[in-house]
Amino acid sequence: MKNRRLFRIACYLASLLMIVTLTAGCLSDHVDPRESASTETPFNPSISISESIIPKTNQTTVSGETKPDPIVTVDNTMPSDHSRTETTSPSEPSYSTSHDPAETTIPSDIDPSELTLPTLPVESPLPLQEIFETIVPTVVSIRVIIPKTQLYEQREELFSGLIVEPVGIVITTYSLLEPALDYRSNLIRGASISVCVPGYPKAFEATLTGVHSITDLAMLRITNPDGILFEAATLSKEPFLTVGTTVYSVGYPSDLIAQGGLSTGYVTSIYKTTYQENGAPVGLLETDIPTQPYYAGGPLLNTRGEVVGVTSGYLKRVYHHRYGYAVPSPVVLDVIRQIKERVSRKPEEPKKASFGIVVMGDKDYEEIRERTDYPEGLYVTRIKPESAAYTAGLSDGDILLSLNKTSMGRLDDLLLFMDEQIVGSLVEIKAYRPSEKRTLTLSCYLKEEQP
Repeated sequence: MKNRRLFRIACYLASLLMIVTLTAGCLSDHVDPRESASTETPFNPSISISESIIPKTNQTTVSGETKPDPIVTVDNTMPSDHSRTETTSPSEPSYSTSHDPAETTIPSDIDPSELTLPTLPVESPLPLQEIFETIVPTVVSIRVIIPKTQLYEQREELFSGLIVEPVGIVITTYSLLEPALDYRSNLIRGASISVCVPGYPKAFEATLTGVHSITDLAMLRITNPDGILFEAATLSKEPFLTVGTTVYSVGYPSDLIAQGGLSTGYVTSIYKTTYQENGAPVGLLETDIPTQPYYAGGPLLNTRGEVVGVTSGYLKRVYHHRYGYAVPSPVVLDVIRQIKERVSRKPEEPKKASFGIVVMGDKDYEEIRERTDYPEGLYVTRIKPESAAYTAGLSDGDILLSLNKTSMGRLDDLLLFMDEQIVGSLVEIKAYRPSEKRTLTLSCYLKEEQP
């Protein structure tokens, strides 16, 4: 009985000793390395360490001999900059190990500050509120009064526009203005245009400078007898846009809204650039921002506040209503140039002849030909209504083969041909229609260039 009691006491003491030993070991593991640095034994390569206690390290082979890598104590308080290694004293050797074999160690004789790393262009977004407040003074409301006719009562169209020059030049959508125009794209009798500019209590009258129906753009000029200089937006000449780019649409809100007119979304599609018969580009952006009538004609901006497009009011009725469409800013700039040239043209100058087609770029059509059996030619993407090509019977998707027996293999062929033509010239057309898999022979007389 006594022996059993002694045995139990011995077991209890052994257990207590084990608990004390384990507790002391855990506490020693959590000691701050900076506190133990003064008492830590300096590294001595001659000291042998039992492999049963220290886990095996990576082996390094030098001159046929296998040597273990130095054992390194990692300081958990190391700063985030891993390119620097702190030592406990200047006399101690320092070692640097890589946690990832793929990492590269910078030699000690190279200053890291002298290294130049490749950088990628990083977009610096601006706060959305700042973008909105900056562009709002340039976004105007356009009210078009259409007089009463035999078919319709007097009505009005209300949409947005963008001031692009301080003297009062406004760019907007053509389609919502079209009901007030005649067949020559002039305002019909009794129609009027007024523009409401933010910060001004009364609306300004405006005149129509010109239109560009293919791109759905129109240019107005605010009647400004007092010579007021308005705030104007700058159109981006080379906007960097990809599918998924965040964009903002801004329009002039209705009379029931105190503040607003902002919509956010993404670029969902970028249409291929096509070309008119004079070489001018035509483009289109698709976004997931449905264009409301009030906001049509307003700007489309990126996250840096740059105007990358002008929203269209016509295409939203042609395509799916869940999406919105905008004309890219480089195309808008080119249209402004074309309208100004047309206005400055003297009356005695001969009118330019027009065929009325828009074609795909040479490179894009070559890519289509690689996967189809289409012949060499110009891929027609759009026919202008009431144009010579429309009268002849050409359709979207036809491939123009020749005009007056002149091969139309490239865009330059069309440009050179049209430069030599005059209004009223007879043109024999040869085209291939893929939908019917047949070649067409048509003819027409070239008409006067229309806006």
